[in-house]
Amino acid sequence: MFTAHLINDPFDDPGVYIDLRHRREALLFDLGDIHNLPARKILKIRSIFVSHTHIDHFIGFDHFLRICLGRDQHVSLFGPPGFIAHVGSKLGAYTWNLVKNYTNDFVLHVTELHKRHKVIQRYHCQTAFTPETISEKEYYAGTALDRDDLTVNAAILDHGTPSLAYSLEEKQHINIMKNALNDLMLPVGPWLGELKKSIFRGDPDQTPIKIPRVKTNEKPFFTTLPLGMLKERIIKITPGMKLSYVADVIYSEDNAAKIIELAKSSDVMFIEAPFLHRDAERAQKKYHLTARQAGELARQAGAKHLVVFHFSPKYRGQELQLREEAMTAFNE
Repeated sequence: MFTAHLINDPFDDPGVYIDLRHRREALLFDLGDIHNLPARKILKIRSIFVSHTHIDHFIGFDHFLRICLGRDQHVSLFGPPGFIAHVGSKLGAYTWNLVKNYTNDFVLHVTELHKRHKVIQRYHCQTAFTPETISEKEYYAGTALDRDDLTVNAAILDHGTPSLAYSLEEKQHINIMKNALNDLMLPVGPWLGELKKSIFRGDPDQTPIKIPRVKTNEKPFFTTLPLGMLKERIIKITPGMKLSYVADVIYSEDNAAKIIELAKSSDVMFIEAPFLHRDAERAQKKYHLTARQAGELARQAGAKHLVVFHFSPKYRGQELQLREEAMTAFNE
């Protein structure tokens, strides 16, 4: 189960924060100004998906780096062609002569996505962020991240420069039925997280699940029950949620087809809507969408809920018009 929200006002830098409740971690779509996020939320982020490196989508890298330095955590970043050079330039702008003395090793795992392949480099804080090539040309077919609980897919769009749109999809949604838990006199606790992980992994039904029963002053007492029995008695599995994120793209037949395919049947679709349609010519010159085009794309993708953002500052005071134009096209 995840929740998602825009980081900033729709007239300010784009970005969506996704809280993965069952994992106690977070994902981030785009890395613009993130000062509105408290440090505790930034430190939960384990994967960042950048659309492109225009300043309003990437200026937050420095703030993120500063918050995470000295922490023992690994963070994955994904971006379009040229992304690794941009990350390397950011890291190369600072002097790192003292980081070898850090106790913890903050690590960046950077993946650059191309049409048919991906390039991966790793940067360790304790080695002064010297690039370490993991893969120079690994096969890639659209899935940026594939875990036991979720996948993130990407599409390369045209914004005058390659710009990535993303979709995040839970593989399944696992609910704990609390009444059934009480009937079996089983406790609530971290073991339920391990139970969910076991289901996500597809472990066999006979897999023993360790459950704490009574705690003494010395050691906790555990019992075990088979995974299959717990799935049958206390678990309800439903289809996972899907979220899509589309920022900075010119309207064209090719881009529209890619967006509709990527965002198909999204529960929530975040999509830019910088211009009113009366200014469609200007939007085209700026390689952006209009609010009407955003609403039409969300409708054609079959999205259930639409969230528009990235409004042009020229429309300050006209936010309602942008939203109404998008929603009218979405609901037709």
